[in-house]
Amino acid sequence: MNFSSIFKSISNFQFPYSLEQDSIHENALWEVFQGTRKSDSHPVTVFKAKRNPDSEILILNAVQKAKVLKIPGLCSVLETFDSDAQSTFIITERVEPFPWDSLNNLQKNPESLQLGISQILTTLQLLSNFIVGNISKESVYINSKGQWLLFGLELCCNIADVTSNQYLSSVDRYYSITGFSKPNNDIRTFDSIKLAELIKGLFGSLIPKDWQSLITSLNKGSLSIKQFQNKVQATQTWNKNSLISIDQELNELHIKDPQGKMVVMITLQNLFLECKELFSHNTPNFLEGLIIPELCETVTWLMTHQASSPTTPAKIVSFLAMLLTLTSESNYFPDQFKELVLNVFKLPDRQIRFLLLIFLPNIIGNLTETEISNRIFPQFAQGLADSDSTLRLQTLKTIPSIVPSLTERQLNNELLRYLAKTQVDPDVEIRTWTIIIITRVSSTLSTSSNRASILATAFTKSLKDPDIKPRLASLYGLEKSIDLLDVNTIANKILTVIAPGLLDKHSLVRSKAKALFNKYLNKLEAEAEKLQEKTGDSNEKSNDINFDAYDIDDDELSRQFMENLRMNSPQLNDIQLLQENGKMSTDNGWDNFETDTNNDNWDAENGWDTNETVSSQLNKPQGKVIKVEESWNDDLDDPWNEGNEAAYQATLENTKRSNGILSNGGIKSNNKTGSNISLSAKKKITQKQTTKLLIDDDVEEDGWDDNW
Repeated sequence: MNFSSIFKSISNFQFPYSLEQDSIHENALWEVFQGTRKSDSHPVTVFKAKRNPDSEILILNAVQKAKVLKIPGLCSVLETFDSDAQSTFIITERVEPFPWDSLNNLQKNPESLQLGISQILTTLQLLSNFIVGNISKESVYINSKGQWLLFGLELCCNIADVTSNQYLSSVDRYYSITGFSKPNNDIRTFDSIKLAELIKGLFGSLIPKDWQSLITSLNKGSLSIKQFQNKVQATQTWNKNSLISIDQELNELHIKDPQGKMVVMITLQNLFLECKELFSHNTPNFLEGLIIPELCETVTWLMTHQASSPTTPAKIVSFLAMLLTLTSESNYFPDQFKELVLNVFKLPDRQIRFLLLIFLPNIIGNLTETEISNRIFPQFAQGLADSDSTLRLQTLKTIPSIVPSLTERQLNNELLRYLAKTQVDPDVEIRTWTIIIITRVSSTLSTSSNRASILATAFTKSLKDPDIKPRLASLYGLEKSIDLLDVNTIANKILTVIAPGLLDKHSLVRSKAKALFNKYLNKLEAEAEKLQEKTGDSNEKSNDINFDAYDIDDDELSRQFMENLRMNSPQLNDIQLLQENGKMSTDNGWDNFETDTNNDNWDAENGWDTNETVSSQLNKPQGKVIKVEESWNDDLDDPWNEGNEAAYQATLENTKRSNGILSNGGIKSNNKTGSNISLSAKKKITQKQTTKLLIDDDVEEDGWDDNW
């Protein structure tokens, strides 16, 4: 609502409050707005009067009484503006109308309604010298601490100043404007009758039995409000209501010293532990504005001023349990509470940490990602390595609630390291829950950090667990993760993970592993069908190979070899010619072997020592570059291709100089009569080459024993 036009008639007037656009409540006499004070942003409620000639007297009386009457139980008035008929305002503390629309919910806690009635009775007792005249549903408001207040003193008048006829004229005008029913013409019973109507409207058919006769008498005007209050306070219903008994002490907390506050809060805590139902379905703002803030202050005071006391952790646990329960149920998490939770996480007490873990999923949504990753996770992660198995397990169960707020490093590095340790925990429940948690957070793991390998490793390890629960959990995880794994990963890794489960000693594991194996296999087959449809007949079909007849060409190869050998063998004519020329000597050289041996100079420069140099200068064999594809066993540590370069080169040299076994020069005819190479030189060459090959052949450490 734009109020700028309202104040145009007031010279140099600046309204010191900012109001919301829409009103929160409206009746025949008032329009109610929420707002703030411009100077300090203090929350207020603004009652704008619907001032006209008919309501002029009623509005002015309400404003005048608001200025004069400063008693507890009435809406606390901060300021009034009544100099202009179009701008008459009453500014009060922040209040809100009683939620009659939620009455059915409030009736689930009759003790809370009884507490409200007791507060109204206390206010009326303070107004015993006045006639209120208009107690009704429209006059009940709730302040920021859940206390019931009265507003609207249009008919309020001191009994001593009342003139019956004049007052009845105002009463007739009021009930004519509002449309409410006028009780009677006896002004002394107005408030009693209207109070009885209010109580019956609140409780309906749920009026306590020991209150029914009293309310009937009150409705008839035979009991005054003071008499009714005295009688109802003696009833069993009233005396059993613990909220009524502690209400006065709660209202005086702000004036008590720390020790006095602690006594009241301990009483409140015991009441919560005895009857938790008293703190549900309460009047609005009772928990949010009174109980929760006081609990936060109490825990903060204990942490600050009683930190060295050995009994402090036990006290904090009790108050913190009540605080966390109430905030979770009311879904109210003020800034004061959030800061308290962040500080309490630093306490080393296990009971406190366990309590926080239980309620963390409820409160995590009200914390920022920075607060969780920087101020909670470092302390949270310590619980995964705690010596107490119960704390480790509870910490593990809470991981999914904080994972969305963690940084990539915390999730894919630090957290996974902790989970790797809990997977081998002595406690079988922790091992089982580790797999369950990995399954639940798997979708958030980074694909760039080799998520498939991480999952395969984790599930493989759990499938080897001696207890059946982790093995079943591993199969459960594989089933849930099927959509996260591509077909190549399934073919290369996952099927080999599931396969050992087919031979498990428990039939349940075997049956689940078989069903899961088929599920993954079906996914591969479906992908294979898509691949076939995609490629069609475009690829050239390969001929099948009969490996049973794979060595059929060996006979032909042998025949060719023998034929080649026959063609290169010495002819008979050559042998006869050698005999005639006397060139085939019977001296085979062995008679002079000893002499030749003694005369041989092994160190002589005979040119044989340059064999390596000559060999290196030979033309290297030319060949086609062959692409070597990775094989299934490439991961094995096989140093077959890491041999000594010298040995390999020597072997290659010999190969280059030798003729193929099927070449024409494979076997030469010995048609020469003599040789320039002595037997000793041949022996030297043979010995040096053999020694070189033996040395080079064993330069690689292959693990085998050299004695072999």
